[in-house]
Amino acid sequence: MTDQDKRDKPTLVISAFVEKENKFLLVYDPKFKFWRVPGGRVEFKEKVEDCLVREMEEELGIKLDNQKFLGFGEDIAYHHEKKYHTSRLLLYYHVKTDKELTLDPKEISEHKWLTFEEIKKHDNLEPGMVDLFNRFPDMKL
Repeated sequence: MTDQDKRDKPTLVISAFVEKENKFLLVYDPKFKFWRVPGGRVEFKEKVEDCLVREMEEELGIKLDNQKFLGFGEDIAYHHEKKYHTSRLLLYYHVKTDKELTLDPKEISEHKWLTFEEIKKHDNLEPGMVDLFNRFPDMKL
């Protein structure tokens, strides 16, 4: 597959606003060089809900027992390691947990816990998340 082929294939991404003690996890993605909430791409023949469960286990070391769909955003993001642009549709969920998280250092180089309002005002957010906030400006968690 050439870089042009990669650019032309849209990607479905599942992400979650993970809430613990009234704060939400924001992570820095070194591959894309922006702040985002945890999540990842849906694999071939994988159900959306299964992707969410898998990504939370891989990135955070937690098993989900509840999730609520929030909305979607779209973007075109540049993958700095693989050197290509990708068109993405991102589905966002809300997940509450009281479990201890184990962050995957390959996926997450930095993290912080913020209120939902602080996240909405944060610099250098994933463009799809900015699109989500623009589409659903009255969203509250």
